[in-house]
Amino acid sequence: MTGLSSMQLAVDLARRECDQLGLDLARAHKVREAAQDQFNQLESYAQETQVRWVTKAQTQSTPEVLRHYYQFMDKLYQAMALQTQVLQDAERQVQAQKKLLLEAEFKRASRQTVCDNMRQAANLKRDKLEQKQFDEMAAMQFRKHQLEHKM
Repeated sequence: MTGLSSMQLAVDLARRECDQLGLDLARAHKVREAAQDQFNQLESYAQETQVRWVTKAQTQSTPEVLRHYYQFMDKLYQAMALQTQVLQDAERQVQAQKKLLLEAEFKRASRQTVCDNMRQAANLKRDKLEQKQFDEMAAMQFRKHQLEHKM
């Protein structure tokens, strides 16, 4: 395997890695969106519950009902706090995937540049060889032509 084909293989592998990391980033975005949706649902439910309890408390405010309300809201706020942690973890995962993808894209681009330079150098070498062969053939024909005219 030539150096150029080895480098092209490295570029192809880097491209596949970038593709996979792109899929991983998309999955991380979906996880973050799901976590955000869950948090939004909890927050909305807490607000709705608070409005309902405030209305009920004006008409049916027994100490037992208020105690249950406060216990329930504490549990709901704990769930929201846990969901906030899940959301933060998902955001960190998105950022980590973005960083990995960026690094992989840089590596792929660097390898592609090296591969392009190698290809360009090989083409230049081939062109010079072809030019040399053409020049030699032209020189031989010129000498042959000169020899024919001397005779």
